[in-house]
Amino acid sequence: MFYDTKLEILDVTHFNSVLSVMADVQPYRKSFSFEDGYILETTYRAFCPLESLLLSNCYIRIGKDVFIILDMKKWSDYMELYLYRCKADFALEVEK
Repeated sequence: MFYDTKLEILDVTHFNSVLSVMADVQPYRKSFSFEDGYILETTYRAFCPLESLLLSNCYIRIGKDVFIILDMKKWSDYMELYLYRCKADFALEVEK
């Protein structure tokens, strides 16, 4: 794996960067279906070190895009994150 992409873990209240970690981010497609009929399609997955302190349903920023972690898998020496891209003005709406 190539940890060549910077992930910024965001504070869920103000979307300020709390911690930065390097990750291997790859295009990926997986659907998550919920009981009420919603289907979310992840578009990326990221591989990052175990000590990243990431939680499912936390927000991260990659470049200018904000993602929510829909699911994560812990392996022996890394974590695999499934990322859903929020709409482009998501963080701006929260600030208003």
